[in-house]
Amino acid sequence: MTLTVSRSSARQTTPDAPISYGFPPGGALVVGGVLAATLLVLDVLDGLGADPLPAAVRALLVFAGILTLPGIPIVVALRIPGRALAGILIPAISLSVTVLLTQTTIVADWWSPLRSQAILTAGSLAACIWARRTLPAHTRTGSFGFDRAHWTRRRAVELSALAASLGCFGLAVADLDVADTGRFGVIPALDPVYFLGLGLLAAVIVAALLSRRLDTLVLGAVTVVTVAYNSMLVGGATGETSIPTSFVHRGFIDVLAASHHLPDQIDARFSWAGFFTMSAHVKVVGGIGDLTPVLLWAPFVAGVVVSFGIYAIAIAITGRARLAWVSVLLYHGFNWYQQDYFSPQSMAIIGYTAILGTLLWQLRAAPLPRLDGGRIAGIVNGFRRTPGRVPGFGPGRTVGIEMVLIVIIAANTVSHQMTPMLTVLALAAFAATGTTRYRTLWLAAGLIFAAWFSYGATDFWLGHLQSLVDEVGKVGQSVEAGLGDRLSGDPTYTRMQYLRMLASGGFAVVGLIGWLIWRSKKAWLVGGLLCAAPFVLVALQSYGGEMIIRCFLLASPVLGPFAALALAAGGAALRRRLRATHLRYLGYGLLWAVVMILALLETTNRGLNTAFEATTRDEVTTTDDFIASVPPDATVMSFSYAPQSTGVRRILDPHGPRFSFIDSFPCLDDVARCARERWPDYIYVTNQGLKMLELQYGQSPDALRDAVDGLIRTGEYRLVVRTENVEILRAGTPLEDQ
Repeated sequence: MTLTVSRSSARQTTPDAPISYGFPPGGALVVGGVLAATLLVLDVLDGLGADPLPAAVRALLVFAGILTLPGIPIVVALRIPGRALAGILIPAISLSVTVLLTQTTIVADWWSPLRSQAILTAGSLAACIWARRTLPAHTRTGSFGFDRAHWTRRRAVELSALAASLGCFGLAVADLDVADTGRFGVIPALDPVYFLGLGLLAAVIVAALLSRRLDTLVLGAVTVVTVAYNSMLVGGATGETSIPTSFVHRGFIDVLAASHHLPDQIDARFSWAGFFTMSAHVKVVGGIGDLTPVLLWAPFVAGVVVSFGIYAIAIAITGRARLAWVSVLLYHGFNWYQQDYFSPQSMAIIGYTAILGTLLWQLRAAPLPRLDGGRIAGIVNGFRRTPGRVPGFGPGRTVGIEMVLIVIIAANTVSHQMTPMLTVLALAAFAATGTTRYRTLWLAAGLIFAAWFSYGATDFWLGHLQSLVDEVGKVGQSVEAGLGDRLSGDPTYTRMQYLRMLASGGFAVVGLIGWLIWRSKKAWLVGGLLCAAPFVLVALQSYGGEMIIRCFLLASPVLGPFAALALAAGGAALRRRLRATHLRYLGYGLLWAVVMILALLETTNRGLNTAFEATTRDEVTTTDDFIASVPPDATVMSFSYAPQSTGVRRILDPHGPRFSFIDSFPCLDDVARCARERWPDYIYVTNQGLKMLELQYGQSPDALRDAVDGLIRTGEYRLVVRTENVEILRAGTPLEDQ
């Protein structure tokens, strides 16, 4: 038999009871409707050849639409309660719908961004009107803290301190010279004003979290400033994204926008092109000539958006707002992985946290049958248990939420290779523990993944099937690729990697302690399985040596709440020891010191690769000019990687430049011999590439410099371009000075 909760046992809402929202639903629908109508008008005008708005304004409106439509009317119609859950579902739904529409049009050869935009905006406008007509007569919205009573002296002091901290951050960013970074990362290159700003931020964090009454406005501002410190330090200093792979994605998007179809057998990532097709759509309808400025701000936007999902997960697990805020800050405080850049992974995390947040909210709100009997019987009964419905949610809205989750799952499936596999495992964990009504959702997710892998990813698996099969079960190989292979190169830089391991390992251990302590939580068992699920992927593939990093990253949204519970237990013990007033301030000081140490550790870990990941404006513009002007069929040998060179000409043009790379020790041992064997037309050298060879391959800076100069001394190559960060050598006769 199946353990279920009868309808009569669930709390029911009366017809006249107000429906709870985390925001004013009517106002949200007005905003969504006006935005949809504006975008629709702009779309029509664009089709007629008119463009009445400045390019920047139009781009911002398009991005606002991508993040909110049709998410707003759907969330309002489903009557999703809580600001955090609505805040993550709205962008997750909106992004997913756009991904599925654009991916469908490009696969079916119906690619037309203006037509797709018209469908999206017209549909969203109709949905806003429909949702407004079905809006309940009585709604209840939680306080936003803007009323006069909340504007206290304490809030003024805390917000002023945050403003001062942000000002210090801005000054530090303006003075940061990434050329001064090396094996210790960004820390030695920072001015004292940065640490002053970080100290102010730590002080506000401690004061806001220990306040008797939580101030949502201050804590929200704290989160935004924390995300800025974590994601905008290097990018703000250079004016370019701090993750070079973003330029590869820029190139892929330019290819799709120019060709209107998916290229065959070019790159495996085109087998999961949902994110790229959506971005190409945005590039066209937004009138964005160059996506480079978007790359800079993407980590900040992604960090703010995913914070809603982390809070939703944490409030469902801990049941306490204070610990939910701690969880959000812990997530960002240990997020050194830099996977929040302009990438499919970043969008997939938004979708994944939205799925977990929704299912954990339902688990917390719905009645759940007890598992009677011993441990074995409890496990068996867990497979047969089905929770009741969330009070106030009938069959229609319950199924509607499931349909929304399927849309998010489908969008992630066509956008990212790994996250859909984890989603299947996570959904299976819910089903196995009897903590979701959607008992077959894991099967649906698995079928969607299998269908796309069989149909949409044929270019990938036909060429990689043997390696995929060989990697299954090779846990040691995956661990070696994720850890051992990264502990090489410059000795000091290698030792600094242990700080990253310490941070991730310590975070996981504290989360495990919290999980062991708080066994009474309703989400205890499934929460533990969700923390462990990402690490199962290690047995499936190495993911190019990045699987270990991704495991910790994808476990963090659930590890954070359990770590917060562990800290709450430790904090309670500390408070008992520091009851006296004069010792209470000592406790505040100790907490400030702990937060400050963790912040410095995160700054170090996040900025450890700055020397070869930071991209200067000079490298971008010089490389763009070089790729545009290089003769047809030219061959280029690059010192290490050249992400900025990826683009339409290099991928689509059959007579475009062909790159090879100096990324092996035999070639590095004798660059002149390597050049003679390949005889490239150009040799492309960037400061970024030299720093990668220095730190990750252990090459001496002097030896690398001598290798470049040695090519010139042979007379076989002449220096034709030299800027602060780029050198280009040409075989034979030199070009005119540039």
